[in-house]
Amino acid sequence: MKTKLIFSALSLGAIFAFANPAAQNQVAPAPVPPTQYNNPQPYQGYYGLPQKAMNTIQKTYPGVYIKDIDFEGYGFKVELTNFMEMYFDRNGNFLGQKWDD
Repeated sequence: MKTKLIFSALSLGAIFAFANPAAQNQVAPAPVPPTQYNNPQPYQGYYGLPQKAMNTIQKTYPGVYIKDIDFEGYGFKVELTNFMEMYFDRNGNFLGQKWDD
């Protein structure tokens, strides 16, 4: 009796698995290209630093590396490897600079 019950349960499971032709013909939706995502932020160059700020740093001090970026209320404070601190607003406009104490 157990073998008949097990056999019938297995055969019913197989029938239900293959009985739904609509489930077999489903195709996965096509992926959305990255250009269709709604991204309100402009391109951020280096760890969230605007490209305009990156261009200013590279033009002012070529060959110097960024040591640290602090996100302040007004914008960004960027510490460089030549012991200089440069300040930028949120749009990447240059505000000023000073020697790191």
